[in-house]
Amino acid sequence: MPVKFTRRQATMLLSSAVIAAPYIARAKSAAQAKLEGATVNMLAVQFAHHNHLWDQIPEFTKEYGIKVNIEFAPFDQTREKTLLEMSKKTGRFDLFTTDVMWLAEYASAGYLEPVAKYVKNKDLTTEDFDVNDFVPRIYSGTGVYNDTLYNIPFDAGSVGVEFRKDWMQAKGIAVPERFDGKWTHTAMYDAIKALHDPDKGVAGYVTQPQKWFWGWTLTPLLYAWQRPETIGNEFVDRDWNVTIASPENLAALKWYLSLREFTPRNDGNFGYGEVVSTYQQSKAAGGIHYTSFIADAFEADGMPIKGRSAYLHHPIGPYGRLDPFFGSWGLSISTDSRQKEAAWTFIQWATGRKAMEQSGLKGGGLVRHSQYQNKDIQAAMKWNADLYPLMLKFADPDERIRIPEWGEFSNEILGLYGNKAWLNEMTPEQALEAMEKSFTKLLKKGGYYAKGAKNPKQNWRDLSYYDRAPADWT
Repeated sequence: MPVKFTRRQATMLLSSAVIAAPYIARAKSAAQAKLEGATVNMLAVQFAHHNHLWDQIPEFTKEYGIKVNIEFAPFDQTREKTLLEMSKKTGRFDLFTTDVMWLAEYASAGYLEPVAKYVKNKDLTTEDFDVNDFVPRIYSGTGVYNDTLYNIPFDAGSVGVEFRKDWMQAKGIAVPERFDGKWTHTAMYDAIKALHDPDKGVAGYVTQPQKWFWGWTLTPLLYAWQRPETIGNEFVDRDWNVTIASPENLAALKWYLSLREFTPRNDGNFGYGEVVSTYQQSKAAGGIHYTSFIADAFEADGMPIKGRSAYLHHPIGPYGRLDPFFGSWGLSISTDSRQKEAAWTFIQWATGRKAMEQSGLKGGGLVRHSQYQNKDIQAAMKWNADLYPLMLKFADPDERIRIPEWGEFSNEILGLYGNKAWLNEMTPEQALEAMEKSFTKLLKKGGYYAKGAKNPKQNWRDLSYYDRAPADWT
């Protein structure tokens, strides 16, 4: 049967959540007062919804006397620019925004400062930080690598699809709820086909086949297409043998490629910017999204499409599996920073209860129990309210497996050959075989097959690892 969250299941999940208490403001400590006049520099990904947090920085500077400078990088350039700056070891940047899929790469290279010592330092961390108010799976899922906490979350969500519910209703297509179990791969395909109207300049669906985006475009489908006995083997088996050319993954890729009949012409280099633009202009009936993008991309005041979309999860696969996709961003301190205490003071403020509440009200990322339980945020961001049960007990922080090699695999292998398949330069079979061969070579280079290799834990096979109370990470 299809995986779904019934009202009873959601209630049971929510009953195990921490009930958030009112936050307590506290004057800055003597240790924090000594940091007045410091300047910290941050390299940050450029996302509109993160501005709801950054726009509050003048309040931080007024309170602490610490100046924060931000240099932004486009999403598809952030990893490369960050690695370049980190490798120089100049300490030019004190802070980095870190995507969960790059955490292992940055931390294993020694570029990130462990931060548990700061969390536990009451002279540098106020009560407003309230560590156990973070959703456990978001807190550790964003920041923990090899049992060490390296960053603190300020944004988290999942991947899904948006569809014009007004157009669906006009065509007599039932509009499902996000987790009601009705949004299957066949239902999504049928909706795309029915809504495709090239004579009116409307594509049934718009996606992002550009090389850089396959890590969060194809991956959710690979997970949804698994049989019960192959769950956990989406990319590698328990012995780290690469499994990406499996029959299940081939079926997922073929299904995805079948959508080309209904997407815009010449879309082989479309990235997320083109997805948003096409959908905003009502030139596509459906598209892909990351849930934190919804408020600014599709529901901002004055947008003609505001209120006209249904926000759904990725489709349920042929064997009833719902994809457990998890995405997040955290704030990290550079090991080369000369302003580590000032950098931490900013992190504990920016990810604290008050700043995150204000950000969440405007469409910023949701990472805390108190945000999900806030009735004003639920009303303002109703399309994200039902993600709470998923983030509590279902989301998989290791969906993009937590190894240092993931960034290279996602960008240079998965995306390279996935794009070739989209452009008909390779068959689906050839693309997956090339991915498998290249990924195997990459893991061999990383020593995964060496005698006596101490390979990382495959925590995606037992997600209870990420359910530890946030305060318990040391």
